[in-house]
This record gives sequence, C-alpha cells and structure tokens, in this order.
Amino acid sequence: MTEEKIEYNQLETGYEFPPSSYELDASVVTTYLRAVEDTSYPYEDNKAVPPMAIAASAMAALSRSISLPPGTIHISQELEFRSEARIGDGLTGYARVNRKWSRGRFHFLDVELNVCNDNQETVLTSKTSFILPQPDDEG
Repeated sequence: MTEEKIEYNQLETGYEFPPSSYELDASVVTTYLRAVEDTSYPYEDNKAVPPMAIAASAMAALSRSISLPPGTIHISQELEFRSEARIGDGLTGYARVNRKWSRGRFHFLDVELNVCNDNQETVLTSKTSFILPQPDDEG
C-alpha cells in the first residue's frame, strides 16, 4: 500500500500526520549499523536497538508522509530517548506540525514526533526543523 504524501504548502500548525507503524527487526538494526559503520554495538547479545536507529526509522517513516520541495534543509533535531527498544518491538510514530511560519524569503517548518512501543510507552520524543526554499510562484 502506497501512502499518500501531503505537500508542504498544505500543512498548517496543528496538522497531525497519520500514525506510522513499523517493526525494528534485526535487518533494520544491521542496515543502520552498516550505514554508520559501527562494528562495536553488541545488539546481538542484548537485543537492544541503538537509540539513533530508532530516530532514523522514525524520520524515514515521517518522510513517507510529507513531500518537501528540493532544496529543503534539515536545520535542527532535538531527541529525548525515554525507553529502550528491543529487536522485534513494534513502534508507532505520531507526528504533528508544531509550527509553520515565514520570515521574509525564508519558510520554516517544525515537526514534533513521538514514538511509542506496542505497550504505548513513549520510546522517543523529537522536534525537528526544516528551512524550505521559496516557492516559484512567490517570485
């Protein structure tokens, strides 16, 4: 099933993205560890998922719900890991537009993201910000 992406210009402060669910299986963790070239994380021994793998998975899920124009820059990220995730855990990300504003030619978007496990315990809270290029029709 293909998820419908919402365009940036359709977003308003308070908009809630549809929840996105995914599982943190061993292949996700292995792929993450290869991508960051980490050969020391002992997840096979304790089944704990590296915290930044949780954040990367959450951002990937968000990116399947929003269409940002070319030239968008990810300018900040605040992360608070509240609970451990283990291989095989199901997670659900809940994202909402915290703020959307313009200052002169600059357009900004702040998104809050909360990730919960199957027991509805919060695993991660996050705030992420983007600066977006001026749309062509604004001259």
